Amino acid sequence: MELSFLFRAILIAVCLGGLKCVELTNNGYELVVAIHRDTPEDVAIFSQLRSMFTSASDYLYTTTRKYTFIRRVTILVPDTWTKDPSWNDGGEITFTDADVRVDSPHPSWGNTPYTFQPGQCGEPGRYILLTPDFVLDKRNDRDINYGDAGRALVHEFAHLRFGVFDEYGIPGSDNHPVGYIDDASTLLRPTACSNDIKGDFVDFGKDANCTSGNNTKLLNDGCVFIPTSFMNKATASVMYAQFLQEVVSFCESNPEGGRMDLKHNPNAPNRHNKMCNERGTWDIIREHADIKDRNPIEVTNRSPLFNIVYRQKEAVGNTTVCGRRFVFVLDLSGSMISNNRYFRLRQMADKIIRDVLPGGTETGIVVFSSSGRVWSPMVFLSSPSDREALATKLPQLRNFAGSTAIGRGLLEALKLLESNGKSAANGRIFLITDGEENVAPSVRDIWTNITSKKVVVHTVAYSDAAATVLRSLSQVTGGQYSFFDESTSSTALEGAAERLLEDVSVCEQEVDAAVEIDRHAIRLNSTLSTYERTILIDSTIGNNTLFVFTLSRGAETEVSIKDPLGNVQTMGSPTYSKDTALNIIRFLIPLAQTGRWTYNLKRGANSVESVVGVVKSHPRVGGLPYEVETWTSSKEFNYSGGSGVVVYTYAHQGYNPIIGAKAEVTVSRAGETPFNVIMKDNGLIPDNTANDGVYSNYLLGFKSNSRYSMEVRVESVDGQTVIIKTGTALSGRSLSVYQNNTVPVIYQPVDAFSRTTSPGAIDIQGYDPLVDQLDPGRVTDLDISIVNRDRRTIAITWTATGDDLNVGTVAKYDIRVASSFDELRNNFMAAYQLSSSNVLSGSLTALPAGSQQTVQVELPSNQISNFHVIGLRAVDDANRTSSISNLRSVTFQAITIPQRTTTTTTTTTTTTTTTQRTEITQRTTRRPSITYKKSNNNSLLFGIAFGVGAAIIILLLMIMFIVCVMPKHDIVSSKSKSVSRVASVASVVHVSKAPRLAGQNYYLP
Repeated sequence: MELSFLFRAILIAVCLGGLKCVELTNNGYELVVAIHRDTPEDVAIFSQLRSMFTSASDYLYTTTRKYTFIRRVTILVPDTWTKDPSWNDGGEITFTDADVRVDSPHPSWGNTPYTFQPGQCGEPGRYILLTPDFVLDKRNDRDINYGDAGRALVHEFAHLRFGVFDEYGIPGSDNHPVGYIDDASTLLRPTACSNDIKGDFVDFGKDANCTSGNNTKLLNDGCVFIPTSFMNKATASVMYAQFLQEVVSFCESNPEGGRMDLKHNPNAPNRHNKMCNERGTWDIIREHADIKDRNPIEVTNRSPLFNIVYRQKEAVGNTTVCGRRFVFVLDLSGSMISNNRYFRLRQMADKIIRDVLPGGTETGIVVFSSSGRVWSPMVFLSSPSDREALATKLPQLRNFAGSTAIGRGLLEALKLLESNGKSAANGRIFLITDGEENVAPSVRDIWTNITSKKVVVHTVAYSDAAATVLRSLSQVTGGQYSFFDESTSSTALEGAAERLLEDVSVCEQEVDAAVEIDRHAIRLNSTLSTYERTILIDSTIGNNTLFVFTLSRGAETEVSIKDPLGNVQTMGSPTYSKDTALNIIRFLIPLAQTGRWTYNLKRGANSVESVVGVVKSHPRVGGLPYEVETWTSSKEFNYSGGSGVVVYTYAHQGYNPIIGAKAEVTVSRAGETPFNVIMKDNGLIPDNTANDGVYSNYLLGFKSNSRYSMEVRVESVDGQTVIIKTGTALSGRSLSVYQNNTVPVIYQPVDAFSRTTSPGAIDIQGYDPLVDQLDPGRVTDLDISIVNRDRRTIAITWTATGDDLNVGTVAKYDIRVASSFDELRNNFMAAYQLSSSNVLSGSLTALPAGSQQTVQVELPSNQISNFHVIGLRAVDDANRTSSISNLRSVTFQAITIPQRTTTTTTTTTTTTTTTQRTEITQRTTRRPSITYKKSNNNSLLFGIAFGVGAAIIILLLMIMFIVCVMPKHDIVSSKSKSVSRVASVASVVHVSKAPRLAGQNYYLP
């Protein structure tokens, strides 16, 4: 029985991998905005945010068709600002909890609003980033570039909440060009949702008309499409041009009443069509839990309530409380005695208390067996002696006996969090158990008690026999879910412990964030009595570096470490300590030297000894560390669904992506051979954006319906791994009217580094080894170009997909040709099929997944049209087929580029494009846009009168423009300056007015 519907009755929220959630109450969203502690103090930010979110609430209400609005906005002020007595206590809200961040610029987009959205279609993003300069409009160019700020915010919110993507093209992009050729048209269309969008193509950099690019592009790289501010019939879409006043809707595939102004354009080669399989943005939004099965409501007052809060740090003595209230819920049932489970549980709890929980964390212990009881009341960990005292209270072997009353243990934990008159809200519960509950009340019986308290429950399933409800409990409350299979090669317990820090910590200073460098398990025996491992300490870390070695019960392993200069530290060194009761060895290095360290293990007895080594370190003073974050799209996968679960890992330094690294996840369980999945940052599904620092892939390779644990390792690759300091076209940003992204791409080499972490556990269901249960993956990068126009020869390229999603080799590709997009999309099997008889070079034979496939074909003579659309489907050996690939068009006709000047055709130049093959017409002779005919005198008089009237109107408009608009633009231009980001972000060029050719014809606020 799934329990998520019970949670929806209390709160509609989307939680992914423990991420914080936007809240929806009675159709109204409650959002948190956090200002970073390095943002200069300026109270004008508050009035600007109020104005922005008030406008956004109205626009959201309109664009979601009265389904949603913004009810409340909480603004978290950093502790580096002077507190105002009118501000409320922020409780335990942190900067990383926020839905919207006010922080330094993103390295690619400068002050452009941006949403970090690494997931799949319909999956929520992680946060919206607004810069202080954007919020304060310091250059007075915000409206000129983005239109109303509230509208830009709704564009970003649709990324964050609904998981839809941008519908515009990206200048210079091969996969998402700014223009394309539609059905049998000779007019270059803009890559947009609605076909009603009007405007012109302009070379923004040169302030000139667009021209054909080289032999592989329709247009030169500097070419952009600028919509006009008048005569635009389009009322959609928000994910394209939210700045147009007429745009008040999201596009949909089948608009009610046949409204073509809302009609989604599935042909445009934009990111949304790629990620959402050509479905409209409203198609996706109306299936969201916030909209589906709900009714629109009439809301007359849509202005949000604003609450400015300041987190007053609590202190215990001289120690700042840097952790959320935390309660262990430990299983003391009799089954925990077997296989030394009790010993591993004590080791894990000890390391959490001593090494993980932040300073000042108020912590208690609850235990359960046949009943639940408080083992240790809440105490503050304000000193090493406090940690020592609590650790020594952990249960002993003699305390383990009885049944498994998980529900009773959780109820006691809630009471403990509420002790001393405090609220359980935002408290953390860490539950570890090895069995199925067998004493009432069950977790299901007390479900409402748990969720109504708004606590987060982290769970560890210790063995396969652990209660099946653990995953649901963690998933619904936003906690972490882990699984330990009891094998000597597993580091799952250490992974579960280390991941707690990012959730429990409430202090924002980077010095509090330990970075896990390495985590590894080794089994010493008669054939492997010694073991040596290299540890990379890079220049971004080194403070308070901790080596922790957890030995199996009774092991006598000797441990030593060696620094880059060859100095060896052993049990006699001042950095060494050992907990003899729990067999844990620690080395604490106050400031570790940069370079290659090693640790050496030596078996100390004639027996098998298991050791798990964990190395972590804190950032150096004033530096930003290389960091990795990891999560999965779901904590379960049912093979009957067939869509796959995606694992993500984000490597970054601040907001700067780290690309070209090796990112790998190891999936394991006892009794099965572990398998590895290489995550990729190549922009191919399931990865949605190339070179954004997010590495992703499907989790495939499971062999049973069981629990599996996962561990992630990221390593630099010599000569390949770099940090993007500025540049590259990422998704998730609001479209600037003039698309003034002139930031050069700047890379910076990284130090050699490694990082480890864990996305937790996953439960597998519905697996049948005798049945092919997964379709081949969809091809999303199909490309075509002309090889020989006279012979009607084209080249088709794509990246090979897999037999099961993106793994393996498909049996064949079915490539079809039609004369229109709709014909191929709606009746694929009736379209002309390319076969080996059409092939001039290359082969249609399928290559292994990830390979680049290229084939040159000659279109048949009976294909007399000058316009063609090509697509393919992959077919596996079980005759399962993929979805139709992205469709690409090709034309042998000359095309017209909509732009400011109207000219005659004088020459023709043939060019090749990666999206479609075209004939570009170069125009050199100007001519009037209207051709006059002979007429009678009445017509002539009427024409003269009409012309004079039109001239007067135009003259008045020009005078108004010169008087009212030009001065504003000049002032804006004089105030424009480049922005530099602290953390080594290069200058970003800001163009605050339209190019000369845009003049009076494009959007002006």
